[in-house]
Order: sequence, then C-alpha cells, then structure tokens
Amino acid sequence: MVRRLLVPLLAALVAAGARAQNTDQDLPHSDSLRQGAALHDVIRKGTLEGRFRLFLMGTINDGAPLDHHAQAIGGSLGFASQRWKGLQFRMSGGYAFDLWSSDLTAPDPLTNQPNRYEIGLFDVTAPRKDDQLAYLQLFQLNYRSRNERTLLVLGRQEINTPFINPQDGRMQPTLAEGFWGSYRTARGLKLQSGLLYGFAPRSTAGWYSAEKSIGIYPVGLGVDGKPSRYAGNITCPGVAMAGAQWTGPRKLTFSAWEVVMANVSNTAMVQAERGGRDDRWMVGAMAIRQDKLGNGGNPADSLAYFQSDASMALSGRFRMNMGRFRWQFNYTRITADGRYLMPREWGRDPFYTFLPRERNEGLGDVHAATVNLIWRAKSGWRIQGDVGRYWLPATTDAALNKYAFPSYLQLGLNAHYQFNGDWKGLAVQFLNVAKLAAPGAVYSTKQAVNKVDMFHTEVVINYAF
Repeated sequence: MVRRLLVPLLAALVAAGARAQNTDQDLPHSDSLRQGAALHDVIRKGTLEGRFRLFLMGTINDGAPLDHHAQAIGGSLGFASQRWKGLQFRMSGGYAFDLWSSDLTAPDPLTNQPNRYEIGLFDVTAPRKDDQLAYLQLFQLNYRSRNERTLLVLGRQEINTPFINPQDGRMQPTLAEGFWGSYRTARGLKLQSGLLYGFAPRSTAGWYSAEKSIGIYPVGLGVDGKPSRYAGNITCPGVAMAGAQWTGPRKLTFSAWEVVMANVSNTAMVQAERGGRDDRWMVGAMAIRQDKLGNGGNPADSLAYFQSDASMALSGRFRMNMGRFRWQFNYTRITADGRYLMPREWGRDPFYTFLPRERNEGLGDVHAATVNLIWRAKSGWRIQGDVGRYWLPATTDAALNKYAFPSYLQLGLNAHYQFNGDWKGLAVQFLNVAKLAAPGAVYSTKQAVNKVDMFHTEVVINYAF
C-alpha cells in the first residue's frame, strides 16, 4: 500500500521538476548546427526530454468469462545533446509500475484463454502480478543537414511508417534498431529508407533481433488449423524498407512503400490522396500486395511465418469537413488470395478502416466498413465516435482466419483533451469500445472471450516535455 501511494507522488514531483526544466529550455540558445561549440558544451547544454503516463484499463466480457482491470504508471526519461556539425546523441529509458491490477496471469477458468488487453501494460513475455519494468529505449547518433532536408539515424529509434510504427496504445511504444535515413527535396518529394535488425515491441521490456521478435504476441493458427509454431523458428536477419511521398499541386499526394522481410515476404503499397486535413473534402485509396520470399521463414511449412503464396488488400476513404465537425467513410477489402500478414509486434494495420483495440491482420476474404464522426473544439477537446462492421471468414476457415475471429460490429467513443498555458504538455484521453458479434456469426465462448460480446474502457493521462 505504501508503494502504491509513493509511486504517483514521486511521478508528480518529477513531472513538476521537468516542467521547470522545460521552461528553461524554451529560452533562446546558440545553435551548434551553425556555430562552433566545444564537445564539452555540446553535452553539458543538452536537453532533458520525456513523458509520464498513468493508464487505467478494464475489460468486461459477457456472461461467465473473467473480467479484468489494470492500473499502471510509468513513462520515459531521456537526454538529447546539442547539435555539433549536424550530429546529435540521444538516449532514453522507459519504466512502468503496476499500481493495482487483477490477476493477469490466470487463464479464464471457463475457456482457458489468457488475458488479452491489460497484460499489455506490462511485459507479455514474463507476466506476473506486480510488474516493475525498466529498459533502455533510445540510444542513437543522428545527423541533420544544415538545410534540414537530410536526416540520418543510427541505433535505437522510433520509426513511423505504414507498417512499422510506434502503435502507442500501451505504456511504451514499439521501437526499432538499425539505420534510417530520410531526404526531402525542394519540390515536395520525400524519400525514406533503412535497414532494421532489432525491435523492442510494445508490451515488452527488452530488445529482440528481427526474427526473434516475431511471435512474442499470440501466434494463432496455421493454415492447416493447428497451432502456429513459427515463434523461435524463423530465419529473418533483418528488414529493408524504402518509401517515397510526393505532394503536388491541389494537395494531391502519392506514396509508395516497399518492405522486404528477408527470406519471409515482400510487401508493396501504393497510396493516393486528394485534399488536406482541413479541406472541405478528401478522398484517398491504397493497394497492398504481399508475396512470399524464400521459404516464408522456414523450410518446413508448418514452421514458416508466411504460409500463403500471396495476399492483396485495397482500402479507401472519403472525408468531408463541416465546420468543426468532420465525418469519414472508410472501406477495406482483403481478397481471398491469402492472409494479410505483418508482425503485430512491429506496428498496427495501415488500413483506413482501422479502429483502436482491434486489427484485421492475419485475415483474408474480408470486407470492412467504418464511419468516423469527429468534433474539434476551440477549448482543446477532440471527440471521435466510430461505428464499424467487419465481415470475416468463418472461424473454422483457418487458411483465412488466423485467430479464429468471428465477424463483428465495433462501436467506439474516443475523447482527447489537450491542456495549454501553464499545463502545456498535459493531455487526457478517454476510450470506450464495445465489440459485438455480427448477426448470424457462428462462434464458441472460447472464440468470443476478449474478442466479441465485450466492453473495454481506458483512461490515460499523459505529460510530455
């Protein structure tokens, strides 16, 4: 009980000190990118940066299956040197404490299914009742050119792309290790590429090689309907990525991405959008094609990650702004050629129909449609209501339904409030999600628990500086 009271008090005291530090750093200072500076001064005059997070989460399942709740506090604290001839050193560490949670290690006595959401606030690889986690996050040397068009990063870093991204919906984001570079021309073209060989997936407290990071989360079923066995059996020395984005006249944007998982798969995406966020209307479309590379990760098909020969997905959006209100209609089609596969440990789905707390990765032959209604207030509130309908293959069709997920309806209410003035950097989020089995869906209680016929709620308080 004493620890539970001291941890939030200590976090509040540190946050207060961090706010004062942030005020000092807002004062003008010399730019070592353009002026000479001794190495001693470059380090000494660096900045403190970080984030503190309090996360409250709960899930209620319909009927007899167990309900769960979890409360965690933590964040990250880091250091960034001043730039010297364009170079900068950054490092940070992340930590999380369990304040008060139900027993997240006990499987549901009715279905023998493990906890799905709340355990993700801690380390899913070593679940226990009282988690206290700490690990190194960022550790990098980066270079920014004088005209700020070129950025090169070597080491542990945060990358945000359609397929590898922070998916920052737990205590710590997903991070990557390797080399990453970006270049922006004067004519609206942005190029990005890199080679990644390590990952720190969210909901873990450590770093893994690319191949060992695949399978940390639940692995579902193989195409033969038997439990997948690819975790720990994949040969994939790294991931090569390249992307290009061009913004032309009349706010027309074209994007293309290529993701090569060595010996596993190749994923290509093209995307086009017309209109900006604040324009009267916007329309967008994307197409994704995946093909097996080598042996899909292992010569034995039962141990391979990518067991289909190919997969194809299409997604589109139409958006209209009406003053402070905005509505979006989205549609996604994953064809029946095979499962759309991308390690969940690396990021969330890029589809326009993505809604918080569920994905369509591991599925084929999918139709998905969602509507988003968004309201922005001058006071700092952003409130979004979501309705989604997802037509999935039968739960018995393992070849196209990796996690035996029934077709479902999803309703969500997501509210954010961003503070300003003296409380700048503080934000609060309230998320409520209800997932219901679609009419006519055939499924068992085991296939429903923590998936459908459930209600999920979150309260998140963030302070960043």
